[in-house]
Amino acid sequence: MRGSSAIATGNYESKNALIVFGSFLIIVILVTSIVIFYISNNIVLTELGYKLIKLENEKIVLEEENKKLELTVETLSALDRIEKIAYNQLGMVRPKEVKFIALNPVVMINSVNDIGTISNNYEDEKNFWASFDLNKINDLISGILK
Repeated sequence: MRGSSAIATGNYESKNALIVFGSFLIIVILVTSIVIFYISNNIVLTELGYKLIKLENEKIVLEEENKKLELTVETLSALDRIEKIAYNQLGMVRPKEVKFIALNPVVMINSVNDIGTISNNYEDEKNFWASFDLNKINDLISGILK
């Protein structure tokens, strides 16, 4: 019997050693995985940091270029410059006299619902130009041509 108890004790010790070794191996794999995950995250964060710095520098360059273009637009669209080009290159001159025609709006009478009441609505915009008196327009044109 003594032999069988020694074998049983040996099996028990070898099982304990196997459990300890397996636990140690699992802990080593777990710690290694955590370290690799931590290092890979730091590498990714470092790359993203470099990309962020690069994009911020590009943003600064583009904002400066945008300011230069806005200044160019303001310079090219200055009224003095446009007037000088119109006078020198295109031969345009300012008019000596400007005439305006002011027309009083024509009041319409509602004829459909309330016969005889005066409406506050003025002529439609589409009929506005038709409301000019042709004699006044002819007089204006002939006055300009003289």
